[in-house]
Amino acid sequence: MSQYKLIIFDFDGTLAITHKAIVSCITKTFESFNIAPPAAETIQATIGINLPNTFKMLHPAIEEIAVPEWVETYRSYYRTEGEKQLDLFPGTKELLRLASKSGLSLGVFSNKHVSFVNLFLKKLRIHSFFDLIVGDDGQIIQKPNPSVFYSIIKPLFPELDNSQVLMVGDTPVDLLFAKNAGIDVCWAAYGYGDRAECLALEPTFAIDNISELAAIVQN
Repeated sequence: MSQYKLIIFDFDGTLAITHKAIVSCITKTFESFNIAPPAAETIQATIGINLPNTFKMLHPAIEEIAVPEWVETYRSYYRTEGEKQLDLFPGTKELLRLASKSGLSLGVFSNKHVSFVNLFLKKLRIHSFFDLIVGDDGQIIQKPNPSVFYSIIKPLFPELDNSQVLMVGDTPVDLLFAKNAGIDVCWAAYGYGDRAECLALEPTFAIDNISELAAIVQN
């Protein structure tokens, strides 16, 4: 039986293949403002960072007052075009089914807007597996700050010790969130995080595909 009773998943690059949608919609956002977009590789390297900071990183000359308009432009593209480019990583649904049948509680914590997280979990037909879904609603403090763990997650699972909670994510933001919260973390090496940077953070586990999480769930 697993020592873990609650597994918290990131969304982008952990449960779902989203880089094509993100790169496409950020590219279209730049083009809509008549600015040459960064290379796809440069855009992909920002996955996991919240949108305002993403645009500040990709377009350092952007004025602060313009950031909300860029964010909303991106989201409008994502609503209409991005969802068509999403897919689950192979084995995701099977792993979630196994974890659920094993009696584990499952959650999602993403820096993506919570409305998108809920929408895409439903479209990918995995929404029903999760007991907890947290995303950016304009109120929470995003990863890697651990405040969501203490203000939302812990109160929902007061019987659990930190040692019984596992975070699964693919970027340094996820790994740092777990470390800041004092919980174990499994690095999804198949996702979008830089390998050297993520390994330097010494995750508790590392997996090359989501199916490998089964051994951790069952043992």
